[in-house]
Amino acid sequence: MAIRGFVSHLDLNVADAARSVEFYALVLGHLGFERHPIGRDRCWWSLRYPDGAVLGIEIRPPAEPAARARHERYSPGIDHLAFHADSRADIDSLYQVLTAHGHAVADPPAEYDYAPGYYAVAFDDPSGIRLEVVHDPTSNP
Repeated sequence: MAIRGFVSHLDLNVADAARSVEFYALVLGHLGFERHPIGRDRCWWSLRYPDGAVLGIEIRPPAEPAARARHERYSPGIDHLAFHADSRADIDSLYQVLTAHGHAVADPPAEYDYAPGYYAVAFDDPSGIRLEVVHDPTSNP
């Protein structure tokens, strides 16, 4: 039985589907998500939690071509999406993968004072959606 309140899925409309699918394959693959191609411009990834609940993330082009603008982080809508990491080494490894593939990183791995030991990296997807990967030893996902 799935735990009540877990996020079920997230659909992201992106400006450049091909670039975004490639980008998310890199990031979500690193985090252990399984890839499920839907077609040329769409793909979704799934991650099964230990209790059997599944988190799905779909990448797709927007419905209207005119809507293919870059995401503005502080406008209404999502500010950023954060994922748990197993360790600081996991974050450092993702940072190396991102930079090796030429992706800019907004905030390199560092410790933040949000919680004791909070260590994170932040970067934007090709549409400008901010992602964060965090190791927070005070939380138990």
